[in-house]
Amino acid sequence: MAVGEVLFICLEFIGTVSFAVSGAMAALEKRVDLFGVIFLGITTALAGGILRDVIIGRVPPSAFADSRYMIVAGVTSAVVFLAALLAKDYYKNNVDTVNAVNNVFDAAGLGVFTITGAKVAIYAGHPENGFFVIFLGMVTGIGGGVLRDLMIGEIPLVLRKRIYAVASILGGIVYYQMFSQQFNDTAAIFAGAGVTFGMRMLATIFKWNLPKAFE
Repeated sequence: MAVGEVLFICLEFIGTVSFAVSGAMAALEKRVDLFGVIFLGITTALAGGILRDVIIGRVPPSAFADSRYMIVAGVTSAVVFLAALLAKDYYKNNVDTVNAVNNVFDAAGLGVFTITGAKVAIYAGHPENGFFVIFLGMVTGIGGGVLRDLMIGEIPLVLRKRIYAVASILGGIVYYQMFSQQFNDTAAIFAGAGVTFGMRMLATIFKWNLPKAFE
């Protein structure tokens, strides 16, 4: 197995774990049961990749062709539920800390999946189509979170708060520009994912939001 392929698989699993944690923690805030936590964790982790694969015509999508992704997402979500169950008093009394941890995992998942989505577009034979590469990276990064928010009855975070899709787009642009200029791929991956992650964290810390017509 080539080094690039190994790195891609590692990124996919890192993103899967990160978004599964984020989805499971969001589910816990809504006081759903064990199945709900696992289901929302899996949905958050895999929906973006499924949408990505459908767009490029990959059938069945990777999430169904390789059961490891679903198993990892499900186990991760179950572990989050168990941790919350065993430390429920801490969980209830430290909501701000829990939300901060959730945000870190969400930002990490966004950064990693933005890059894997971009790389899938390139692998699918579209290295010259920068718009498509960046778009597919964004779809992969935000797709799971959008579906998660809709399922828990929230306006998707991407539409209302804290630079989100914009962070994914910027990270995708950085990665694609470095790829186009033939930089080392590992360096491009870390730069693109780092920009996305960094923008999300800075937006949270400094409460950056895009302007709205009405407050």
